[in-house]
Amino acid sequence: MKRLRLTPLGSRITTTALSIGAGTAAVIYIWVVVIGEHSAAAGPILVGALIALLVSLVAGYYSAQVVTLRVRRIEDAARKVADGDFATRIPVDSSGQLGQLARTFNEMQRRLAELDSARKQFIANASHELRTPIFSLGGFIELLEEEDPSPEERAEFVHTMRQQIERLTKLTADLLNLSQLDAGGIVMELGNVDLTALAREVTREFGARADLRGSRLELRTPDRPVVAIADPERLRQIVRILLDNALTHTPEGTSVTVTIYSVDQRAELTVSDDGTGIPQRVQQRIFERFYTADSAGGSGLGLAIARELAQRMDGRISISSSRRFTAFTLDLPLAPPGALTPVAAQPTKTPA
Repeated sequence: MKRLRLTPLGSRITTTALSIGAGTAAVIYIWVVVIGEHSAAAGPILVGALIALLVSLVAGYYSAQVVTLRVRRIEDAARKVADGDFATRIPVDSSGQLGQLARTFNEMQRRLAELDSARKQFIANASHELRTPIFSLGGFIELLEEEDPSPEERAEFVHTMRQQIERLTKLTADLLNLSQLDAGGIVMELGNVDLTALAREVTREFGARADLRGSRLELRTPDRPVVAIADPERLRQIVRILLDNALTHTPEGTSVTVTIYSVDQRAELTVSDDGTGIPQRVQQRIFERFYTADSAGGSGLGLAIARELAQRMDGRISISSSRRFTAFTLDLPLAPPGALTPVAAQPTKTPA
């Protein structure tokens, strides 16, 4: 009985079909019998009208059943999606509007399944990244409470604990940035930014760290300023991520170079190094969230954040790497000429 029951849409289809059949028969009867005064045709017309009504009822009911079945499939699938089940797909058995609706629903279901899988993976990875430094800190605190370490050991413990706290702080900030990006909470304040001056400012911040690693940090700039259309704070964040990545994931003593230039109406900043290079299989995943390719530490969020920030500014980040060379290039829209007052030309090659 449930299969014979029509939905409101099916009932309207059946009613419409009957109305069309009855209306057509009434018009013929009035035109032929009443207006045309052909009384002898009244009987055949009434019989034809009854047959037409029966055909309309059968055709309307069949069409209503087909539509009802397809609508119920979509309703059942939507109910399962609401319960978190993304496995049931709707069979596409027509090329009309309902078929297009089924295809659209299946595509939405596929994307929701991918998002749900990414969400679960994100939570699992975040939990792991948070648990590791917390357990480490707990172990050191237990050692300090129960043991009597020497001053040298105590200093080493404190140093390691400080590193773990810095790791937790950075991870928390990265997670906050990602949540804001996903929620659309980051508003870009785009303007004309002197990429040369900004790169020089950020590169200076990493000078002491490069010295501690025995690395040479170099800045190469053109004779004229390169002005990009970007959010200056988010641009600084991207450059910091690229420099931190270059100094963290390369051997000590590696040379790191920041190069500014413009090409094809685009402003570009490249952070390159002469480290060991990145394998092709790693390059394909390096911008994924939580993906790390070596044991140097880190949460695997920095490059993912940098890429999403660049995309919000109509830019992109690309990687080029071979043996003993790696370069990350940030590409941004170039501001029109005269966007900034020209400044004194800078040396084309200056140590950071």
